[in-house]
Amino acid sequence: MSINISEGVVNAPGSQWNALGPGGIVNNGTTNINPTYNLVTQPAPVGPQPIDILREQACAGAAFDSAERGDPPRCHPETRTAVLSSGRKWADTFNTLCLFMWITGWAGVGKSAILQTLAELYSKSGRLAASFFFFQASHNRNSTSGFVATIAEQLMDSVPGAREIILDKIAKNPQIFVNKSFQSQWETLIVNTLCHPTVRRPVAPMLIVIDGVDEIASHDEQRILLQTILSTAPQLGPSYKFLFASRPEQQLERVFKEFGIRQESRIELGNGSGTQADIGLFLEASFSEIRYAYDFQSTSSTQAWPGQNVIKQLVNKASGQFVYASTVIRFVGSQDDPQAALDLIIKGRDVHAEAVKELDSLYLVLMKRVEGSIEKKNQHVLHHLLVCIYMHLVSKVGDEHHLLHPGASKSLLKTLLGKLEPILGTNGEYRHKSFIEFLIQPSAPHIFSINSWHISGVISLCLPVFLGNHEDKRSLLCFLERASPTPDLVSCLSEMPEGELSSWDHKVGCKKSGYLWDDKWRLGWLRCQFFQMSE
Repeated sequence: MSINISEGVVNAPGSQWNALGPGGIVNNGTTNINPTYNLVTQPAPVGPQPIDILREQACAGAAFDSAERGDPPRCHPETRTAVLSSGRKWADTFNTLCLFMWITGWAGVGKSAILQTLAELYSKSGRLAASFFFFQASHNRNSTSGFVATIAEQLMDSVPGAREIILDKIAKNPQIFVNKSFQSQWETLIVNTLCHPTVRRPVAPMLIVIDGVDEIASHDEQRILLQTILSTAPQLGPSYKFLFASRPEQQLERVFKEFGIRQESRIELGNGSGTQADIGLFLEASFSEIRYAYDFQSTSSTQAWPGQNVIKQLVNKASGQFVYASTVIRFVGSQDDPQAALDLIIKGRDVHAEAVKELDSLYLVLMKRVEGSIEKKNQHVLHHLLVCIYMHLVSKVGDEHHLLHPGASKSLLKTLLGKLEPILGTNGEYRHKSFIEFLIQPSAPHIFSINSWHISGVISLCLPVFLGNHEDKRSLLCFLERASPTPDLVSCLSEMPEGELSSWDHKVGCKKSGYLWDDKWRLGWLRCQFFQMSE
């Protein structure tokens, strides 16, 4: 064993970290000479400290274990064994040909649960370098603006020697997150740090987990993030591996093909026999818990409630979507009469739902139940609340003053959010992107579908309240171009203070030096649209 006095670290043969030898070769563990990162004593700095700048830019809710994500989905025991085994085999192998892996599949197949499970596994073994879980409904997790800072903040804790270098780079350029591009931030704070001669390379590969690339609002940002990471990965070598998950959307397919993704580095989740078996195992285990909690006595002498026929029906309805199965379990387990709730799902399709795919049909059944459980005079409040959920205006119960309109109350909103909990979760954010697609892109029209007129109504109602309370208007203005130019909306915008939107880019929702949506253009466009629709 050798002791590195300069850094106060004991380096033992076979430990996770060893110093780099000449030419970047990992030493064999018999002698570890780790050069010291020399820091020159400087006068006490004035202004924000580097660590404060970094933390201000980082997304606290993006890590796999953040409180903001609550109880995230993870693989049920004994399910997804083949996928997890493939992921572990790839992550554990020093291979310069497979520096990244892409787990892909359409809505609800369990991508996030797989990445969450792997992140937890590698965190326990000390081999998780960093993680970032994008989420469309979160204003700071649906863009790349805080991505580099978040990864850098985690690397300071997971990679010995990285903290001093990252903070030193920020100290030299405190405006790095303002005046530098995404590519420049990544290369300066991540690549150059991990390649620095004073940062020891891990003996086994470290994992960087990036989930939900398709949840980034801008396709350009999706492309830039992938191209930047994939083009710089070879500089880091096999010491750091990148695990991505997203839907197989065209713009993402093109980038991965551009960088020659290998067959063994892509896992496509679908409705194969393995997936169906996993969903069946999940349903059996979950119904067993419900059966125990409600002390159910089976009506069959050979099969436990609800019976294999019911489970097979649900597996077929799920069509490979774990989100279908988990939503069923949350709904059935939250009702006073689980059997009646289950019957509603099994038999609840009506003639109007025949053209609706199974997941949309499930959402429709649950939404109709919520609507039927409240007074008819309050049903418009439910529809209004759904539009607010789509526009990301719901944060937590008790903080919906801007959602109120005649007939609504905080107690009613709290009741509705409670009834919607199997879909939305306890914080008012929808659990899965598929629910928003049910609202705005259904496989068949339904009474809960959201259109541009609904968006206009919410903006007209909420914008004066936002202005009066000096709240951030971005959550509303980002949806303005999706609204219909109704008389109420035109009137609402006409009464806004002069110059309120003079530096607002209506397409991307940020200040830019190029094309700006000034007040004159805004009102002219709206009036023009209104007159055209009135003809």
